[in-house]
Amino acid sequence: MSLQYLEEWEVVHDEAVWQLAWTRHGVVAARASGELDVIDVGEARIRQTLRDVHDIGIVSLSCSANDALLLTSSMDGRVALWQWDDSESLQPIAQTPSVRGQVVDGEPVRAEAWTTVLHPDGTSFAAAGEGALVVLYSAAPESFGQALGRLPADGLEPGAYALTLEFNREGDLLAMGTNTGSVYVWDMASHALLLSISEHAEPVRTLSFAAPDTSYADHLFIGSDDRTTTVHDVQAIRRQFHGHAITALQGHKGWILDVQAGGDGRIVATCSSDATVRLWDLGASPVACVSSISLDRPVWCVAWCPREAPTSQAPEVSTRLLAPGTRFVASGDDGVVRLYRNAGTSST
Repeated sequence: MSLQYLEEWEVVHDEAVWQLAWTRHGVVAARASGELDVIDVGEARIRQTLRDVHDIGIVSLSCSANDALLLTSSMDGRVALWQWDDSESLQPIAQTPSVRGQVVDGEPVRAEAWTTVLHPDGTSFAAAGEGALVVLYSAAPESFGQALGRLPADGLEPGAYALTLEFNREGDLLAMGTNTGSVYVWDMASHALLLSISEHAEPVRTLSFAAPDTSYADHLFIGSDDRTTTVHDVQAIRRQFHGHAITALQGHKGWILDVQAGGDGRIVATCSSDATVRLWDLGASPVACVSSISLDRPVWCVAWCPREAPTSQAPEVSTRLLAPGTRFVASGDDGVVRLYRNAGTSST
């Protein structure tokens, strides 16, 4: 299969996109205006726009493992839960204007939720901000936003604050990236801090875990303002052996703003404030950048086509055209959502 990717379509909008998710129901774009757009992939158009929940930029967007639920949070600390209805429309089902002030383990939560992530099972979410203290909250609609507990903070650096949170797909690990460049990984069964990873001297704005049941499943990706993405062995982290990088993806000339592995995990997409998307082949020796896409404005986010993504094509064609790893979307400051397909596949 070719490792080159070609632009297939674009959906134009004038508000910057800060977060993307490609779900089985469509692509969701979270904008700096606070709007959420649902994009129909087959028709390359915005199918739904939601404006009534967030009044300011959406900084976090995450999904449950089955794509039934989405969690968003904005710069003002508001957190919202969304669900797809029978007509494939996204609807808000719970929200809280702030998590600040709740008492957890005898102490009040002093910081707004600067970053959030939904647990893959959809029952809870994690939030963190100033002080880098991670608190777990209920995601059940009837008790949404009620604090469930705090993760141990031993070893957190003074002055640290959280920039990004990410669960692995199984939901038994949680990683947090901070302004100091350190990454912390907790075991969610015991709530124990497994390791702190200090491979970066500048802020870590993006984290992602490779999907399970793939050839490259045991990888944690860490992207930093130092223009480097490091790749880490999840099994070594689980066993508390080490958090050292097993390889590094270098070539961007700006901050790393997002990193996502597609398909079987071999091809990794990174995007940057340098206005490029780069694609990396983890199966190459040495690991190499195999494609670079240049745009005019910083690129904030990428999202790969998931398994079982819908399409208007016949079933036998759908499997071939929308196989995981053959397509991704990217967007950023220019507000345009672009879909890229592998050069070895046909256009839809």
